[in-house]
Amino acid sequence: MYIEHIIEPAKLLLSWQSPKGQDRQRHIVAELRHEGDDAKLVYLRESPDYVGAIEKGFDGEYPGFPATQDHSGVLAAFLKRLPPPNRTDFSQFLNAIRIRPEASISRFALLGYAGGKLPGDEFYIIHPFDEASPPFEFLLLTAGYRHYREKVPYEALKIGMPVSFLPEPDNQYDPNAVRIVIPDASESTAGYVCRGLLPQFRRWLAEGLDVKATVERLNGATEHPLVFLFVTVRAAR
Repeated sequence: MYIEHIIEPAKLLLSWQSPKGQDRQRHIVAELRHEGDDAKLVYLRESPDYVGAIEKGFDGEYPGFPATQDHSGVLAAFLKRLPPPNRTDFSQFLNAIRIRPEASISRFALLGYAGGKLPGDEFYIIHPFDEASPPFEFLLLTAGYRHYREKVPYEALKIGMPVSFLPEPDNQYDPNAVRIVIPDASESTAGYVCRGLLPQFRRWLAEGLDVKATVERLNGATEHPLVFLFVTVRAAR
């Protein structure tokens, strides 16, 4: 399956995750706001997420961009988190994130769809889909899977398995939580929707949109396996 409907974002979310400790919750610490052919980095210094990240060891800024101010013209710096288009294997990279090599997509949108995760790096970029109208598709990394691996064995997961999204209003950490279940592998929780997409997921489900997903990719280190889902959002039936 490929992403057939590209959603051009007005902004992307810069998230940070503590590299150690039991609490590996992602915190939204800044926004990348689209400005013409470039982007502006705006720190969310007053937000609970930013404050919470500081408490867990975040030094307050993205490397090279002091948090004492916002920064324009930052897109080139963030695109270094992606392989350059002139690489011979760039089409393989696009295939891996389920975008057709011939697709028309801006550099800003590509950053959002790819996530820009680097090995050993605490940052991840999230396309929020906050103004998206169906139909559209995207890859979703299952947040926190490693905490649930014992009850949802990695070896039991298969590409193409259907996925369910279940709101969890009684969650002690976040009443907006949406848990992920892969019934053909286990009825236990496999992980959660990342915080940057929670408001949208809750809204899509509440509005009765047709939100479906399957297991798309399984990779990552043995001690930290990653489970990617292919999500489709369609108009209510």
